Amino acid sequence: MRSKRRSMAKKTTLPQETLTDILSRLPIKSLTRFESVSKPFSALINSPDFISAHLRRSSRHFTFFIRHFHNPSGSNFSFSLTNNQAIDVEIPLLGSLIRFPKIVGSCNGLVCLDISSCYARGFVLWNIARKQYSCLPSPRISDSRGPFWMVSTGFGFDREKNDYKVVRIVGFACEKGESPVVMAEVFSWRTGCWRVIDGRAIGACVIHEGQNGVVINGGLHWLGNSAGKSGGIQKFILSFDLNTEEFRKIPTPEFSAGVCAKIMGFKGSLALAYYPSRGLVGRPAATDRVEICVWDDYGGADGKYWTKLNSLQLNTLGYPVGVTNETGLIMRKLDGQFTQFFLCDPSNQNYRRLHICEATYSCDIHSYVESLVPVGAGHDHRVIEEEVLSEV
Repeated sequence: MRSKRRSMAKKTTLPQETLTDILSRLPIKSLTRFESVSKPFSALINSPDFISAHLRRSSRHFTFFIRHFHNPSGSNFSFSLTNNQAIDVEIPLLGSLIRFPKIVGSCNGLVCLDISSCYARGFVLWNIARKQYSCLPSPRISDSRGPFWMVSTGFGFDREKNDYKVVRIVGFACEKGESPVVMAEVFSWRTGCWRVIDGRAIGACVIHEGQNGVVINGGLHWLGNSAGKSGGIQKFILSFDLNTEEFRKIPTPEFSAGVCAKIMGFKGSLALAYYPSRGLVGRPAATDRVEICVWDDYGGADGKYWTKLNSLQLNTLGYPVGVTNETGLIMRKLDGQFTQFFLCDPSNQNYRRLHICEATYSCDIHSYVESLVPVGAGHDHRVIEEEVLSEV
């Protein structure tokens, strides 16, 4: 009888490719249950090839990871995953945090949080779907050489090295008229270490406060301007190549005072969205639109230039507050006491309403996909208890 059962089991065993294809279509919650069924299943689900196969499928169906602010100071906050249904998310280490955490970035199912009280001194990598998190070691650049002035961060994926990286750019305070000293360091998910890198290409500059780097075409990008003794103020985009770990500056189109800019992607190219500050809305029609410009042939030879794509009506869609999947603009419109959000495609000006955080004071929105990517290359992580996710 036993031999007959073994014979039947052998006949019903699926080929590895078929099993991988079937399992890669399942949500993370189902896959974590399969992990406990057998060691072969667990080995398959945690293998790099399967993680990549599952990510290729899940990346087609992104949702939004949102930090809500329920009061002006931001002391009353919450997190949620939202698509058609809102799911409250409890962040790891909540009880030990001095202040509300900042979302540095979201990439391939990993979320990077800045959990420090100031100057980006502490980070966590978090896989929400797998309920795993890892506290990163402390950054190497400290205030021993002088007081910090401004710190900017970014989080992205190096495709060439299959590595996730956190970038920290530190500007030190200086006397009036002096050029500020700027240093940079990178954390590698693969090595688990911080490295101070050559930041001479950054020069004496100011990265606009509160910015996180925007990932476009394998690089992180921040808006900045020159600082110090050099002539007038020059505005530019500071770009960091996640593979070569080199900085460079990209000139921006000229824009007048009172105009804001937001970095975004457009079909794999760098783009900028220009719009008036809120105090200027109501002036002549020239100031009530969002203008989109694209940096042609980004990453190629010299001689590139900005090309105006099209414009969006502010009165219809509101102001840009975020980007998603490098190509869409998230717009926020205030209508009396109500807030509406729209996802807009600048290429064809199509848009749809997003049913997210209408009732909150403000929010920070990032695109998010479920994945099996571990929070550490060496799988050094902690598991959050099952009750972390609860539906509302």
